[in-house]
Amino acid sequence: MYDLYRAMIVEYGLKMLKSNQVSGSSGNLSVKISENLIAISPSGIPYDELLPEQVPVIDLNGKIVDGSYKPSIEHKLHTEIYKSFPEVDAVIHTHSIYASVLSTLRISLPAITETVLMISEEIPIASYANAGTFELARNVVEAMKKSRAVLMANHGLVCAAKTMKEAFSMCENVERNAQVYVLALSTGKMVHTIDEAHAKEAMEFLRKNYGQTT
Repeated sequence: MYDLYRAMIVEYGLKMLKSNQVSGSSGNLSVKISENLIAISPSGIPYDELLPEQVPVIDLNGKIVDGSYKPSIEHKLHTEIYKSFPEVDAVIHTHSIYASVLSTLRISLPAITETVLMISEEIPIASYANAGTFELARNVVEAMKKSRAVLMANHGLVCAAKTMKEAFSMCENVERNAQVYVLALSTGKMVHTIDEAHAKEAMEFLRKNYGQTT
């Protein structure tokens, strides 16, 4: 009944691992099944060992509906995002290196390239809270009102989108730009960002013209 969604968690968990956005069983991801159900990665199982039948299905209150494995300790983060943004159907949380560097410095990622603007004018920082808490979930939801990609202070990155493919692409986009930004900062020279007027113009252009239309 939930095979497609469980397989998607396994598939994209491996993609996260192979792209070095996580290690072992760190990070987490989920996909919406229906208005009140999601499939989410289980707690503590490495992605290269994860089987579809180990992926739990939970409701938006965190109750296990199908499966016998505990969901990720960050299930509150996922469920609060789905509750707050009904258009979101997939959430990925990574510990990618350069995004994590910015999260530790507590520096938001500004519009250093137009690819950042494909997401938002900047990738903001969510205030710190301990992992697995409602406080962390609320902090991320607040920051996500500005951008569907959010850096979590002293933690990592979370991206929310309509599809798992889109959420994964956002994670890759942020990590690549975070790497460019960290390297640019390391030179000690001035880092130039795209000014607000050009940023808004670029965002509108990209929204209307980027990608294929059906």
